[in-house]
Amino acid sequence: MYSLESGNTLRLVQITDTHLNGPEDGHLLGMKTLHSMNCVLDIVREERSDIDAILVTGDLSQDGTEQAYQHLHNALTPFECPVFWFEGNHDNPQTMRSVAAGTEHLNQIIRSEHWQVVLLNSQVEGAVYGRLSVAQLELLEQALQERPDLHTLISFHHHPIPMGSTWIDRIGVKNSDEFMSLIARFGNVKCVLWGHVHQESDQMINGVRFLSTPSTCVQFTPNSEDFSVDTVAPGYRWLDLQQDGAIDTGISRVEGIEFEIDYSVKGY
Repeated sequence: MYSLESGNTLRLVQITDTHLNGPEDGHLLGMKTLHSMNCVLDIVREERSDIDAILVTGDLSQDGTEQAYQHLHNALTPFECPVFWFEGNHDNPQTMRSVAAGTEHLNQIIRSEHWQVVLLNSQVEGAVYGRLSVAQLELLEQALQERPDLHTLISFHHHPIPMGSTWIDRIGVKNSDEFMSLIARFGNVKCVLWGHVHQESDQMINGVRFLSTPSTCVQFTPNSEDFSVDTVAPGYRWLDLQQDGAIDTGISRVEGIEFEIDYSVKGY
């Protein structure tokens, strides 16, 4: 458990699906992912001067190399706030843990005066879809039971609700019904946050805010039957979590930069 000092507002930044490679010029669908991530981090610096923590919500690396995770660590160190990571379907857990050793990156429960953030692993090694294991669901349940006084944000990589894209909805959290049943028992769950889908969405379901966030590299076209790459720019999400449980959030994207994308590729 990581204790986070914050004021009445807990200010978070989420970046996701960085898909970094060992080589600095490594790319995904033609886009150089280290470059695009650094462009996103530049606008984070311009727009968010007071950050309590940064969340990196899976698919940190495309090739699973130590150097890819080191690129991420090095890029975020100058922000001088805690940074928390967890696995996506493309990540190598062993290599990720090796690079994160001795840092705060892999803490799964973060608590401040008014909020707790619970970070779960939805990776199924060797698969593209996700699942929340018994151990992960038990960790979540325990955190919710321990601190019913804290508003709670839960985050993992895969999407727990349909996105309206046929191909994407085949590769979400396979046991989302178990997850949804669990959180329905606790009135302190305020937000569920994920990556994986490379697009933004914002829904309110039974009093809980469900949010997805653009990738720092290539975006996927919403409401598409088959794999399709969008033309919109990389971006990030900011979240201001208020002491009364309210959530202010928004998406910001890179402007004025042309990124090279190979639209002929039909998968990633």
